[in-house]
Amino acid sequence: MKMRLIILWFLFGSWAAALSQNKTDAAGRKQGAWIKYQSDGTTPLYTGNFKDDIPVGEFIYYYPNGKVKSIVQHETKYRTYVWFYFENEAIMSEGQYLNMQKDSLWKTYNTQGFLVSTEYYKNNRLNGEKSIYYLQNQLERGELKIAQLDTYKDSVLHGPHTAYFSSGKMKENGRYENGLKVGIWETYHPEGTVASRLKYRKGKAYGYCIAYDENGTELYRSYWLDGKSLKGEDLKKYFQQCEKNGVTPEE
Repeated sequence: MKMRLIILWFLFGSWAAALSQNKTDAAGRKQGAWIKYQSDGTTPLYTGNFKDDIPVGEFIYYYPNGKVKSIVQHETKYRTYVWFYFENEAIMSEGQYLNMQKDSLWKTYNTQGFLVSTEYYKNNRLNGEKSIYYLQNQLERGELKIAQLDTYKDSVLHGPHTAYFSSGKMKENGRYENGLKVGIWETYHPEGTVASRLKYRKGKAYGYCIAYDENGTELYRSYWLDGKSLKGEDLKKYFQQCEKNGVTPEE
């Protein structure tokens, strides 16, 4: 008798829950709890709640195998926070949408759950700093070390660029303007001394590129013009032309 009551309670509860789902009002607007199924008719595509046809609260989306694909938290009518997942259930990325466009801080992870990058968005475009992280440091020592740091404006590189060794020491630095390298770019030895120095103008190398050893002694230098290395007769002719025009090769 007790078992029958349990079965009846379970069946009644399931039936009542089913009746309370996927309802619309007289105006055809979704109201309350909703479950949408995938093509097999049994695996949920998403579960969530609506009020006046507008998603509210938490929505869960699923892969075809039934595992969670994403969780969407509707904080307001216009702002949502989202967690995306790999099929192995590890988090893939997280961040918020404003008016259905990426906004503010977003984080990306690998399949093991280690942080790959952080980046900032405005109106669905990269704006601000983007950091890429070393995975080996996280795996071996639990350290979060930046491998590369760039600045974006409307999804275009614009501002300082810095790369680091896994030790945290600087590996490279320079600057972008409208997606193009400009000014002086330097690379560094792991010990921290300058390894090379080269200038850029509108994305093209120009002037002398000088390489140094770990002690700061010059190893060699090469000359660049419009992104190409000049050697031999070409270099000689260019220097002669500069002298004739009264300009220095570095201008």
